[in-house]
Amino acid sequence: MALTARQVWRDYVVDGVPSSGPYKPYKPDIRNWGTNLEGFLTAVGSNAGTVKLTRALLYADLLHAADTMAWVMQDATIDYNGIYQKIGASGVGSWTRVADLPFSFIVATDAGAGTPNAIIATSDMPASESALIVFTVFEANTASPVTVSFNGSSALTIKTNSGNDIAVGGLTAGLQIFGRVIGSTFRLITDQVNAAIVAAAEAAAASASGYRDQALGYRDQAQAYAETALEATLARGYLFGGEISNNVTDLTNDLDIAAGVAATDDAAPGMMVWSAVTRQLDVAYGTGNGGRFDSAIADGTWHIFACTNGTLVAIGMSQSLNPTGAANYPSGYTKYRRLGSRVRISGAWRRVVQRGDRHMLLDPLPQTGNPIAVTTSAALLALSAIPTGIEVDALFEVSYTSATVSAGAEITSPLVNDAAPGAGNAGSNVGHIQVTNQYTAGSLRVRTNTSGQVRHRGGASGNMYIAVHGWFDDRGANVFKGGPSSGTSSAGGEVRSSQYNTLQDAITAAAGKRLVIEAGSYTTTGLTGVSNIEITTSGPVTISTTTNAPILDMTNCVNWSIRGHIRFVGNATTYTGYPGSLTDAGQKGIKLSNCDRYLIDGKIEFANINGSGLYAELSAGSWQHDGIIKGIRATSCYHGIRYTNVAEYDHVSDFSISNCAFAVRVESGNVMFSDGKMNYNSVCVSLAGGTNNAHGAFTNCQMNHSNYAISATDITLGEVFNGCIALGNQAGAGHGAIQIINSVGIQWNGGQIGGDITLDATSKMALMNAYIRTDLTATPVVAGGGVFTAKNNIADTGGLWAYNN
Repeated sequence: MALTARQVWRDYVVDGVPSSGPYKPYKPDIRNWGTNLEGFLTAVGSNAGTVKLTRALLYADLLHAADTMAWVMQDATIDYNGIYQKIGASGVGSWTRVADLPFSFIVATDAGAGTPNAIIATSDMPASESALIVFTVFEANTASPVTVSFNGSSALTIKTNSGNDIAVGGLTAGLQIFGRVIGSTFRLITDQVNAAIVAAAEAAAASASGYRDQALGYRDQAQAYAETALEATLARGYLFGGEISNNVTDLTNDLDIAAGVAATDDAAPGMMVWSAVTRQLDVAYGTGNGGRFDSAIADGTWHIFACTNGTLVAIGMSQSLNPTGAANYPSGYTKYRRLGSRVRISGAWRRVVQRGDRHMLLDPLPQTGNPIAVTTSAALLALSAIPTGIEVDALFEVSYTSATVSAGAEITSPLVNDAAPGAGNAGSNVGHIQVTNQYTAGSLRVRTNTSGQVRHRGGASGNMYIAVHGWFDDRGANVFKGGPSSGTSSAGGEVRSSQYNTLQDAITAAAGKRLVIEAGSYTTTGLTGVSNIEITTSGPVTISTTTNAPILDMTNCVNWSIRGHIRFVGNATTYTGYPGSLTDAGQKGIKLSNCDRYLIDGKIEFANINGSGLYAELSAGSWQHDGIIKGIRATSCYHGIRYTNVAEYDHVSDFSISNCAFAVRVESGNVMFSDGKMNYNSVCVSLAGGTNNAHGAFTNCQMNHSNYAISATDITLGEVFNGCIALGNQAGAGHGAIQIINSVGIQWNGGQIGGDITLDATSKMALMNAYIRTDLTATPVVAGGGVFTAKNNIADTGGLWAYNN
């Protein structure tokens, strides 16, 4: 079909779409359009043409000259109506359709043959882009967009005059719409019902209002969180001013405390403001400028406090870090904050110059006991004039002399693991250089423990000379350690360790919540767990102790879990091989006593424990601990894992224990172990008699390179080993042995054995379906009266094992 003039000279590349860009008419289209027009005019001018009601009648009439024009007006096939041109001489040839009928608009009918949202309309004339079309809507639309199909043609999307989809209810029953076909759309000249537009606008406004209100709610919530965080920053840990100096009138007993502002050191801190005061140690608090809370004056460390009853502030001193129990402490002053600490030596204050957290001795103090004897073994040294009861960064100078002039020495914090000095190890921070009968001194800053001690060790025996210059003490003023004033996290049920002064405070506050221990190293004298807590970490965590108390004691706790990466470190020496030097001093990494319903799952490590890494006793609920334990790692412990005193019904899996005196010690019944590795220990599995002993199982466990793979003593109820491996070579002849003493019911099924087997006269053991390493396994030794049953065992040399019976 020839293009119309409107199409040839359209304004835009895509007709009716300004965004498609201006259209430059195509000259061949112009020529074709003009040629058709000329032919039409010539035909009209040269002959009268003809008009037919149907195309069939026209095709049957060929008695017209070439180029004669004809109109088809009322063919039932709408597309057959149009203007035709005669091809060929009269009596021959054919007719071809060359143009639409020249009507300016077409009336169509929507009789409801379609749906409210997919209209089907019919017309007597073909619907084309050259004519305007009008029809009456049969029924209102119920969705958007809406389409219309004319005379069975492809559906066209109805667009408003502005190019938008029709709104729901925009076409109402009886509405006359007037538009034209543009590409795949039917663009209205009239527009949809205003009420629908208003309704859509109102709905959009309501929705926007809802989003606005929701956003305002989020804003208010975010503001509350921000205010809580700001409160935490400005409250707990806050300290301004309050520097302490020696009073020039009485250097022996008096201290001057500068004006200051500080937060009390507790979970719900309050702010304290005070003016400059002088406090006398030789006068009890409450009398004049008396500042001594304690009953008597003494040498040693004194801590200076600001205390409040909520209204007034008192300044005083005590040798205790908790002054509230002191004899002269004011009644009702329940909140307090340590402002600093000073040391009294030989009946007088050491003179200190304070600048913020830095405390400098006015007169550097030679270390008591100089020279200090140094050996290649680590030793602790309490520094002179350094406060105790708190950790500080000690400042001192040290020189080192030794007959071994190539050796250096190292001073480290007791809070970290000891390491040998030397270039191939931890290096040295104290050199050995002699200058005209003097030895050069290096300045060090080392963190002390609460006893004011540092650790020294030499590359060779020698002497150290130390002069103490001062210390750094943050006085609890790390402003980012405080949490919200309520002492709980702003994130609902989550508590973070950084919100509290101590890890114990965080654990206590997290009862019924989730505790996140921030990645880093912590030192404790013992932590006490709580029920209904989930403990996890934000990264690797190390918790160290120098006491024999449990590092984490979960006694009487129920419904709790520990996840993440936590390393528990004691103060034992490193395991050196069978029989080793480790002892059981009662130290424990995690203690489980009378616990129930718990989960340990992660990378939980125990190192250098003078006792048991994981220690379990006294099951709750009819002997049933009901615990799941996964991911235990232990090294250099006396016991990696120990179950005793009717601790029962736990399942321990995915564990790895090496270089321990006893990898696993079991003195209780019904404990299941699976998928474990126990290598390079003195004893991998130690079974011992006790109430309701043994009758548990080890499944898919490895027991290699140890003196004893299994040592069972006084077992009356048996133990099962399924698919396990026992090989060894640590202690020479007899390595990797299975030793059964006064025990019955020991069953080994499947797996592999490469170690000697011995039974005494009162023991019974069954070995079945195993692979035997004959190069590592001698003839079983069974004392008279003992029973050793061996069935279906395969030798590595081929065939059945020679000692099957």
